[in-house]
Amino acid sequence: MEHVMKLYESSFEDLKSGRKKREYRLNDEKRKLVRVGDTIKFLKLPNLDEEFIVDVNKIEKFDNWYECYAKYYDEDFKDKYDSIEDVVQDTYDGGYYTKEETEQNGCVVFSIKKHRIAHLNATACYLKKDNKVLMIKFTKKWGQVYAPPGGKFEEGESPLDCLIREYYEETGLTLINPKLQGISYWKDSAEGIIFVYTADDYKGDLLSASEEGILEWIKFEDLEKLKQFDQNQKFTPYLFKDELFEGKFLLDNKCKVLEYHIRTM
Repeated sequence: MEHVMKLYESSFEDLKSGRKKREYRLNDEKRKLVRVGDTIKFLKLPNLDEEFIVDVNKIEKFDNWYECYAKYYDEDFKDKYDSIEDVVQDTYDGGYYTKEETEQNGCVVFSIKKHRIAHLNATACYLKKDNKVLMIKFTKKWGQVYAPPGGKFEEGESPLDCLIREYYEETGLTLINPKLQGISYWKDSAEGIIFVYTADDYKGDLLSASEEGILEWIKFEDLEKLKQFDQNQKFTPYLFKDELFEGKFLLDNKCKVLEYHIRTM
């Protein structure tokens, strides 16, 4: 579950830099909803135009601010205040909370760390034979766009494990010694990385039909003119080269590229 809280600029910058490891709050009804494993989205005051998301690792509750601040005084407050009493007094004088609110609700400390994004990673491979590349023309989704066979990771798989399995499931072919050609990071409402491979050797017999769509051998020189995902279209010129590429793509909700950058290595 995600919770939203606000922070003044100095505290917000400490949070982003990693200096701020705990958040001190009144343990009111809103904070009582927070659980270990939840996320907190902090918005920067006064304009609320910047956000930073953290994970909640630990929750500690106290009856009053003195007990709350005393536990971490040396780590969080000693460089700014002469005593624990000064921290408590500043809480009241600064208008953060009143004594009455504190007596009624108590206090809570959230131990936090930067939220780690779960990437939606996948693999894809461009298999070349007689100057033609095997592609899938989707028929059930994506508007009949062309793409190389591949797919998403399963638990415990390396990129190569994933590629070999997905390619076989979609084509009936087992790739032999595929080469990592590049990595393509993308972001829309989610984000992930595509590990892009090329290959020129395989074994097995091509399926007559794929669950994903129609399997077609496309002339290599026609790939750039083919109706592909916008992201794939832009890294196509980097395929079958003696150097790796790394792409970063910002997408809209229809997989169209808004911004991108590609470098070679």
